[in-house]
Amino acid sequence: MNRPVRSKLRDINLDDLDKDTLPVDTGRARSGPGAFTASLAMGREVVDENERLKARLAEVEDAEFIEVLDPQEVGNSKYANRLEESFKTQEYRDLKLEIEAAGQNVQPIKVRRLATPRGKIKYEIVFGHRRHRACLELGLPVRAIVEELPDLQLVIQMERENRGRANLSPWEQGMFYAKLLEENVFRSLRQLGEQLGVDFTLASRAVQLANLPAEVVAAFPSPLDLQYRWGSAIHEVLERDRERVLSAAQELAQAQEKLSAQATLDRLLGVSDAAVAAERTEIRSKGGKVAAVWSRDRKGAGVLKIKPGALSAAAERKLVEFLRQTLG
Repeated sequence: MNRPVRSKLRDINLDDLDKDTLPVDTGRARSGPGAFTASLAMGREVVDENERLKARLAEVEDAEFIEVLDPQEVGNSKYANRLEESFKTQEYRDLKLEIEAAGQNVQPIKVRRLATPRGKIKYEIVFGHRRHRACLELGLPVRAIVEELPDLQLVIQMERENRGRANLSPWEQGMFYAKLLEENVFRSLRQLGEQLGVDFTLASRAVQLANLPAEVVAAFPSPLDLQYRWGSAIHEVLERDRERVLSAAQELAQAQEKLSAQATLDRLLGVSDAAVAAERTEIRSKGGKVAAVWSRDRKGAGVLKIKPGALSAAAERKLVEFLRQTLG
């Protein structure tokens, strides 16, 4: 299964150099000026050819080797920053379909070889957790760049890759940063921000989310719904009335029907009943995206907002007819 493949590498053969550009000796005698001019021309051509050769050598030196690995021999890093819920989104399903159609992950993941294998696991992921999971579920080999990296470089590359692709949710980001501090990869949150190029305030808010009690997190429809700015507000109310907040969180977690994330936050913060009555209910499409929002204003009037393009013209007519019959 571990078949090395050269991604950009080309063998360089001096015999392949463009001979048409090299000076040809015609055997004819040259005059002094003619010989001097020919010599200059030859010199320029040799320099140009040397530059072309250097460029090709640089290409070889910069090329990355891609290996084809058994996905079952590849495991998550201890710094893995993807929540299980991330593999249930429409975005992940779309990625999986793309890989299935191509028959491979066109964009390779990056792994590092374990000094001591963990059972069958010989490599751990630097980045590309979703691509690896898709290949594993599809029964496809996974294309990977294998690089030896210390922990610090691993987490730096992991963070940069995630920022360049599908951003982590605030909760996932917070759990990632908290793990790095717990493992002493960074001595402080400030050092973490400097090394990873992350805004200190944003990193601080993310870690506040990660430090919320488990009961509070369970009260929300999903941890992925948590927002950066909510952490400090919840911590403040926990300091004032921890018993009430945890009791409300347990009640919300056990409810048959989950409130929206915003309504859950309002309940935990102890917002007035009138405000809670104005809660928003998100209506999602089959793909998991928010298609409409049902809410009540302060006076109790119902408001339905449908995102542009969420309804076809035919579906819109059916909805209007349904409301007419229901309310008529």
